[in-house]
Parts: sequence; structure tokens; C-alpha cells
Amino acid sequence: MSFYKKILSICVMGLLCIYVPSLQAETIKGLQAGEQASDFTAVNYKGEKVVFSDYYKDGPVVLIFYRGGWCMFCNKQLHAFQQSIEEFEELGVKIVALSVDQQDVAAKYVADKEFDFEIISNPEANILRMYDLVYEVPQDLRKKYKEEYKIDLQKASGRVDGIIAIPATYIVEQGGLITFAYANEDYRIRKSPQEILHILKTSNDK
Repeated sequence: MSFYKKILSICVMGLLCIYVPSLQAETIKGLQAGEQASDFTAVNYKGEKVVFSDYYKDGPVVLIFYRGGWCMFCNKQLHAFQQSIEEFEELGVKIVALSVDQQDVAAKYVADKEFDFEIISNPEANILRMYDLVYEVPQDLRKKYKEEYKIDLQKASGRVDGIIAIPATYIVEQGGLITFAYANEDYRIRKSPQEILHILKTSNDK
């Protein structure tokens, strides 16, 4: 094998090694379609006690796990869902988003972004564990976030361990059955509202 072919082979293998974890995150992490959604009791951004099953007892719910209000990729995704909220409402679908942000942080986030859907605060991270969506940000990265980007994860969640949610999107049908599940540790890759609406409309046509 020539020198250049060896170099090309090494580069290709390197790309594959980088790409495989993203595939694993997409297909393995979190609860899967066909499973029953874990019910939970939590506090919303208003400080009110809420029960997840109350949202899906009358129709489908899109459940979104996001890293926190400090994450620009989360902001972009949730803003896109807000822009499409009337289409979801026409289908009788509720949107519920959840992070480890503390209640007061979540309240400010909703006020700043003018979201019209439910935002749940779960700094305890027990719901993340129920859905197998726990990610612990390494300490050196937490330090970099704080010093270079002025993002204080501990201030946002009150946690000292750096636990946040793996970004995920679920469709939970009336009764609690998960009919669509997507989770990816690569936080840059998200499901758009158009993709979720297409799945919902296709399901309704069957």
C-alpha cells in the first residue's frame, strides 16, 4: 500500500471513530418508542406542582428535554417550536419542555423568550434518570464555560455535579405510550418542529 493510501485509510478510520458515538447516542440513549413514558410529579416554571400524565390524558404530548436556558442550541430549538405552536394546537398536541434549571431560572427564561408552552424545572434530575438522559459535564468543561463564556451551570441548576439533560424529543400518545423517541449526546443535532409535525400528521392519517 502506498504512503498516501495509508494516510487516507487512517483518516477514514478516524472519521468513523468520531461518528460512531453519535450514532450510539441517537439509537441507545433514553426510553424508546414502544415503551411506556415514565410518569412524574414536578414543579413548573410558575412554581406549581404538575403531574406529567395530566398532560397526555386528553391527547398527545411532545416532551422535550433540553440542557438549560444558557444553551443556544436549546434556545434555537424551543424558539422554533414556539413559532409552530399553533400547528401543534390544531392537532390537539401539547408541548412540554424540561431541564435541570431551577424554578426561578426557568421563570425568567420563559419571560425572556415568551414561550406559550409548559416549562418544567427538575434540578433534582430524577426525571432525567427515569428517562436515562443524564449527562455529567466534565469539571474542566464546566470551568471553561464559566470563565470563558460566563455560563455558570451550578448557578442555573444549583447542582455541584454538572448534571444536565441529554437533549431528547418524545411523542407521548394519550395513555402514555411513547410512539417516537430521539436522543443524541451531540447537542447540536435536534429534531425540528416540522419533523415532529410530519410524524404526528402521518400518524393521524393511518
